Amino acid sequence: MVTIQDIANNSGVAISTVSRALTDSPKISVQTKERIKKIAQEMGYTPNFAARNLTQSESNTVGVVFQPRPSGSAGNDFAMQLLFGINSQLVARRYLLTTATGNNWSEVFNAVKMMVEAGQVRRFILLYTVENDPITELLRENNARVVVTGEPEKSNNVLYVDNDNRRAGEEATRLLVEYFDLKAPLFVRTLADWRYERNREIGFRVAQPNGEVLSLPIDLQAQKQVLESYFDAHHEIDGLIASDDKIGYLARNQAQAHLQTHPKLPTMAFNRSEYARLGGKDFYSVDVLSRSLGSEAVRLLFNDQRPLLEQTKATSVIVPYRLPEMDNDT
Repeated sequence: MVTIQDIANNSGVAISTVSRALTDSPKISVQTKERIKKIAQEMGYTPNFAARNLTQSESNTVGVVFQPRPSGSAGNDFAMQLLFGINSQLVARRYLLTTATGNNWSEVFNAVKMMVEAGQVRRFILLYTVENDPITELLRENNARVVVTGEPEKSNNVLYVDNDNRRAGEEATRLLVEYFDLKAPLFVRTLADWRYERNREIGFRVAQPNGEVLSLPIDLQAQKQVLESYFDAHHEIDGLIASDDKIGYLARNQAQAHLQTHPKLPTMAFNRSEYARLGGKDFYSVDVLSRSLGSEAVRLLFNDQRPLLEQTKATSVIVPYRLPEMDNDT
């Protein structure tokens, strides 16, 4: 087995220099790191993660924290795409990914606490944004570096990645309304008060100041009932803009069943997920580039390991979105 001593002997530098090069320390130059990494690769060196964890206070693991998801609830395609983007960057850095999940906030908190105390995890990506979050406070107390996906409630000194959801909501609304010459579009969201839903609603209101907004409960059966009642009473609705694909798919199906005047409502939603593909003709979805969001979250998370002159001072990364082609089905 090739050791860092072998690499040091071959490259003519100290063991400490090899160690710093292989862990991307900002204390040595980029040229030196590249030369040593090339020698290590040519010699077939494989890092010993277990030994590395014993000799430093930070493990080679990044914790990804999900919001609570009760057992039996549907999967989250957006979160899965984020994970693909995150993991692609971690593999390149020889870091591992571990997730904190649970049926409630208490279970998620305990999972994160175990990562910090027993696993020495000091880098985290949060796949949610909530105000007065005890998990965020726990990580702050333990000097962890944290990146949030989504605009935080209070952005002071918070690292985050997001789309410009206000602008996306406005542009997506204008695109659907103008293409189909809509007179009474409806914006559909949930009562969960997620920041991305609020921002997309704000964009909708900019494009349609007199447009209607319907907020749905979290429970699926309750959502169906609210939509059924709404469409029974509002026959004028001729198009839908939804906060995400799943909500858009549900709303459109309920309209088809209960809105006799316009059964196949043109629909614009977000995330370009499987629900958008199932939506069929006249169901469109804004691609928020979720894999890119995950990749950029990791780059921001490790910004502190770059040489000082290469570090960005920005605390956020706004990833572009892609509006759909209106002559396609999704």
